[in-house]
Amino acid sequence: MVTPTYTFATPILGGQANVSMTAVYSNNTTTLYELFGNVVRGGPVAFFSALNETTSDTVTAFGDLSPQVSLRWNAGVHNIMTYATGNIPVGQYNPSNLANIGIGHGALDGGAGYTYFDKAGREFSAVAGLTYNFIDPYTQYQNGIDFHLDWAASQFLSKQLQIGVVGYTYNQVTCDSGSGNKVGCFESRVASVGAQLGYTIPMGDIETNECPRLPGVCCGEPAGGVERVADAHNIAR
Repeated sequence: MVTPTYTFATPILGGQANVSMTAVYSNNTTTLYELFGNVVRGGPVAFFSALNETTSDTVTAFGDLSPQVSLRWNAGVHNIMTYATGNIPVGQYNPSNLANIGIGHGALDGGAGYTYFDKAGREFSAVAGLTYNFIDPYTQYQNGIDFHLDWAASQFLSKQLQIGVVGYTYNQVTCDSGSGNKVGCFESRVASVGAQLGYTIPMGDIETNECPRLPGVCCGEPAGGVERVADAHNIAR
């Protein structure tokens, strides 16, 4: 995955503007395990026969393109960000395949984020947004609009080490639709919470953050570092 990014030197509406484009080249292997059963009766005795079947599919190809624009503002310990991103369906996709790299349809996603980060090393970040999925031209199935929220709270124990908790909420607010929809008003909901552990690795003048946590909220930096606002985007289904 590669994401070239350009940051504008001149402020826009008093904030820092960024544009980027993410491209993916990946491998995907999907395996389907199926169990077929049948009850055979012979007089008073019944027998159960089973058949196992395994189907596997592997693909290596380019995925879809994901452009993103964002605008960020900073006021001391407070950081605010707005963003717009999307999915351009130019990657490998075949509705007959088990394994795909692209998702087969376009999508738009937009939202806003907030980060609080003080000199004591306390950080709280949250990003909320809405995703609109265009209809899949291959299956004529359209996913509904969804709301998503990523959040994280952490404490830096040293300049490099931070611990905390993270959470994610996904709530589909409109029904799936399209002539290919055979299941009716199908709506998905997911909520999760977990722990995070982050460590900043110095690499000369560059510091990278390694954070085992839910995707969507960036890691902060200890006091004296560069202040950054939470950043996230939702991958359309």
